[in-house]
Amino acid sequence: MALSKNMIQIKNIGGIAYEEREAGEALIYPGMLCRVDSDGNVCKANTEGGKVEVLVAIEDSLQGKTVDDAYTLGNPVRLVRFRPGEEFHVRQHGHTSITEGEQLVSKGDGTARSASDSGSYGDTAFAVALETQDLSDEDSDELLHCRVL
Repeated sequence: MALSKNMIQIKNIGGIAYEEREAGEALIYPGMLCRVDSDGNVCKANTEGGKVEVLVAIEDSLQGKTVDDAYTLGNPVRLVRFRPGEEFHVRQHGHTSITEGEQLVSKGDGTARSASDSGSYGDTAFAVALETQDLSDEDSDELLHCRVL
């Protein structure tokens, strides 16, 4: 049974670690991997294949926004720090294919890709895919169900 992709959070263990920070760049979408810059602002995770914190932008439902509504520069971004075993929807990079059970790494633009898409050995997985999704012919990113490692 496919899950509805209208929320980023799927399964949390214990309390939810919410945060809110100002957007340090434009077009941060719910489901994107994020990082905090030196000014304390939130930006898209920019480390491709490297170790990333599982800090994820979520939909701003308090303002009537959905997973399709991007945050803009200077506005507050709602975030969750996901922990091992927790499940969420991450943005899968367009032009990629991911199979259920594959490990996921950061693409370096806030999205995720399969760890097997790279020939490098430095990739550090942050999650495992819990569904199969083929976006190899798609230009846009889509949400993918995953679990934090």
